[in-house]
Amino acid sequence: MVKIGIVGSRRRATESDFKKTGRTFNRVIVQFLGVYFEDLENVTIVTGDCKTGGDEFARRLAGMYGCKLDVKYKLDPETGERVKPPINKCLKQQQYNYYEFTQICYNRNEEIAKEPLDYLIALVAPDRKGGTENTIYWFKRYHPNWEFKLILL
Repeated sequence: MVKIGIVGSRRRATESDFKKTGRTFNRVIVQFLGVYFEDLENVTIVTGDCKTGGDEFARRLAGMYGCKLDVKYKLDPETGERVKPPINKCLKQQQYNYYEFTQICYNRNEEIAKEPLDYLIALVAPDRKGGTENTIYWFKRYHPNWEFKLILL
């Protein structure tokens, strides 16, 4: 069983970014892992639950290639139920304040990173801030040989 993580900033959501992700995914499964297209049912893509960026690309690639998909959802720390994203950026009249929602997202990022991933493909934002960087931080903590497994786009 092969596991590949795909994460990325919502600011990296163009069709060009998707093509880069697809080319990198192809290179990883064939060149690095020796998996061929007829064996892709043994490949699992691990990602988050955002609607744009790397998470969306992961869902598209899993559908295109027939891979399994393991989506890590944002979960309420007390109830374990899935958390819906805030309706607006100011979070007024929302269930969680900014800090709480950020912590829920970071918990989800850690869940992605601690999977036994063979590779993590990360579409980073130009300023290198945000949730993708948090996932990379956790990936480095859980994978001692991360230098060989982390691919930044």
